[in-house]
Amino acid sequence: MDQPIRVISLDRTPERFALFEKLNPGLAYERVPACDGRLLDRARCEAEGLFAPGLRYSAGACGSAVSHMALWQQGMRHERVMHIAEDDAVIRPDFHAVAAAALAALPEWDVVLWSHNDNWPVGLVPAIGGLPVVLQGPPLSKLILGEGLAPFRASRQRPALVPLHSAAGLGLYSVSPRGARRLLQRCLPLSGLPARYARNPGRNWRNTALDVELSRHYAALDAFIALPIMAVMVNDETMSTILRS
Repeated sequence: MDQPIRVISLDRTPERFALFEKLNPGLAYERVPACDGRLLDRARCEAEGLFAPGLRYSAGACGSAVSHMALWQQGMRHERVMHIAEDDAVIRPDFHAVAAAALAALPEWDVVLWSHNDNWPVGLVPAIGGLPVVLQGPPLSKLILGEGLAPFRASRQRPALVPLHSAAGLGLYSVSPRGARRLLQRCLPLSGLPARYARNPGRNWRNTALDVELSRHYAALDAFIALPIMAVMVNDETMSTILRS
């Protein structure tokens, strides 16, 4: 049986998960209570090697990071592929069938992004050396709750999995047991070192959340991104528990 999508959601924002349920009927998913960053003991996280001293993440970003990393640890411990989503994702209903076929076709993989934040450029690994190929299309998240929802859900276009260099967002992704192990080894302790901005490799991308941290490492991993995407992020900053915590 396919693994259900683990949907990370805070207990104190039930309206977000209610919207997720409304927008994602028919999917196999399991709600995972998120770590509430407001209640997190940062000193303990430092002692346990999760955070480096002086990490400049907001409370919400800390809680989100701990929530995702706990699922990586679970996947590594049980040798299980983990499909992980945040509760502002709108996911195509054929996700499980598409993901199973696409992942089976990869000889090796660590992490696959099925979505990305469409307000930020995506860097793809070039076929032959050189700088990353940069993509940035029109923002779909503004349309998805309106007239674009039905066509998106009805689409059965099969995505290609393209080697990934840089991207923002962790709205829907899969991580293999090996990938979970490698991510934990590379990311911990979270220190907030900057990533590279895809449009200008000489410019630093300020590391304020886990998706930026992962972007520091994609090029060194067997990381891929689905094109076209299998999920669109609502990305409503007024509802963000990272920016507003």
